[in-house]
Amino acid sequence: MGDSIEKQPLRDICKEAERLTRELVDHLENNLLPRTRELHDLVRPDSPFAASGQAVADITVRNQTASLLESQHFTAELFLKTSQFLQSIDRQMAALTGRR
Repeated sequence: MGDSIEKQPLRDICKEAERLTRELVDHLENNLLPRTRELHDLVRPDSPFAASGQAVADITVRNQTASLLESQHFTAELFLKTSQFLQSIDRQMAALTGRR
């Protein structure tokens, strides 16, 4: 993927990096952090999701954890892709300014 990024015009790389950054921020704010909070609340001893005096079912915890792990995996992939574009911008800017 690194080669295909380097062949793109700098303007296109910057636009894609901006789009990926917005997508990453949106995903963190609207998916990963809320799911993390939900799981945190779910496993608390005084969980609001448990019936009075009862513990939350194991399957519920497993399902919430699986959902959080999927979200984390997507976050990692998106972060890697964003990082590749930002590194490409850095390399191209270094070449243009003679910082190599």
